[in-house]
Amino acid sequence: MPGGSKEQLTHRAAIIEGHVRAVKRLLQEERPIIEILTQISAVRSSLNRLQHVLFEEYVEEVLLDLDTPEQRSAAVADIRAAMETLP
Repeated sequence: MPGGSKEQLTHRAAIIEGHVRAVKRLLQEERPIIEILTQISAVRSSLNRLQHVLFEEYVEEVLLDLDTPEQRSAAVADIRAAMETLP
């Protein structure tokens, strides 16, 4: 896996979960807006990193299984569709 093992990906997801819980806590505590916005930025950054790691993994897996021009054409279409989900 280019981005790491299943455990590493799960760890990244746990970090995201922690950031989201922190946003909730900061809102409940009525913390300064800059603290909340900073934590929201951390959530976005962590999500983007996970999304990019998964996309890289997907592209690598798709490209390794190509044998024919038809498969390559289908793979390009799949990859383009996946790219549309990226920020």
